Amino acid sequence: MFKLSILALLLLSSLVQAEVVSVKISNLASVSGQLGIAVFDDPDAFPDGNKKTVFRRFFPVPANSKEMSVALDLKAGTYAIAVFLDENRNQKLDTNIIGVPTEKFGFSQNPKILLGAPNFSESEFEVIPQSKNQLAIKLINFL
Repeated sequence: MFKLSILALLLLSSLVQAEVVSVKISNLASVSGQLGIAVFDDPDAFPDGNKKTVFRRFFPVPANSKEMSVALDLKAGTYAIAVFLDENRNQKLDTNIIGVPTEKFGFSQNPKILLGAPNFSESEFEVIPQSKNQLAIKLINFL
């Protein structure tokens, strides 16, 4: 009976399939570097990439690229994305002495940035099963 329960759980978990989310990032610049992407499903963790993320990875950015697309496999649900252009490849968002970012960054839904990062609800999006899940994120300079 125990083996049948485990088998049933495995079959059910295989039914929860990932959906492809196409994320187009623009306004990269004419520099090489890497693009840091962090995907969150927890509002309390967003947008700190050092906290619990669903997905976190760095992608190389070819020189002279103005934009690039990344395909993410995510299960149906609500998420928010934080992105930054890591020009010096140190795997962190560089800031000046008062904490203002000196590298380009962006968030899903392209919320207006005033004094600090947006909250989860300003950046959230839904991954819908069997749909064309696409996002466009435009990187910005804070200064």
